Amino acid sequence: MTKYVVTGATGGLGSQVLKHLLKLVPPSDIIVSLYNPAGAPSWLQHSGATIRRGDYTDPTSLDAAFAGADKLLLISHPSLTHAPRVAHHRNAIDAARRAGVRHVYYTSLAFAVAVADHEDAGADEDAVERAPLVMRAHIDTERYLRASGLTHTILREGVYSESFAIYLGFFDPTDGRDAVVIPHGDGAIRWTSREDLGEATARIMVQGGYENETRTLVGPRSLTLHDVARQVSSLLGRSVHLTVGTEDDFVRENAAVQGDRGGEDALRKWATTYEALGRGELDVPPDPLLQDVLGRKPRAFEDTLREVLGGAA
Repeated sequence: MTKYVVTGATGGLGSQVLKHLLKLVPPSDIIVSLYNPAGAPSWLQHSGATIRRGDYTDPTSLDAAFAGADKLLLISHPSLTHAPRVAHHRNAIDAARRAGVRHVYYTSLAFAVAVADHEDAGADEDAVERAPLVMRAHIDTERYLRASGLTHTILREGVYSESFAIYLGFFDPTDGRDAVVIPHGDGAIRWTSREDLGEATARIMVQGGYENETRTLVGPRSLTLHDVARQVSSLLGRSVHLTVGTEDDFVRENAAVQGDRGGEDALRKWATTYEALGRGELDVPPDPLLQDVLGRKPRAFEDTLREVLGGAA
């Protein structure tokens, strides 16, 4: 009997992984590590999985959350703040080692700079320094996990199709704004359905293999943000115009953005993603692994876009 621990199970990716993991193994074999178990949604409370408190800032709680586990899914902490994000990941990796976890799966991001920073290929440190802030914590976490001595699998996952609006200048189809500004440059993105990623990640954990490998899970097609704007225009029946402006333009246009990407400092950090986009770093090479693991064709970006915009069309 293999015991699985899933972190981040209330987030977008983690909830999809857990949903599919529950279809593959008995709920009694699943442990969910949550910062606040009392706040677990109803569906999770009634899933049959064991819920434990696991706080990335409290190593003792992670020791208890991971106790008895064979496989750990470490969902990357969603933040643009580099040092705390890496510290959280390191705490989880250290706790996995103390708990005797046999295999750690880490969800990284499929940016070209990460592909170049593979242990067999060697690191281009200049490229790493230029990497967008959203990617730098992944690079540091990957390096720490490889050096930990733990059996691991690093899954570099494509940009979520469901997150297109964040990349498309925080586009909101309900606010009446049809002029969208992004900074620095446009480029192709290998969009990937989050549900497909959740299912594939769960299957990889259960099927086994991929020990000490870094693998890529990405969709079959790349589209630029201009391509996305045209598709959004077609679905909404109105013209959404995308402009590549300055970083100051981007900050000014998105002054009202709330959440972890709101405010000038966070917007400028997020703007580094568009520098990478303009360099082609989000258009990673195609990889058949996602389709192979799913046993079917991955979901088309257009289908996800149609679903997301269905209520606004």
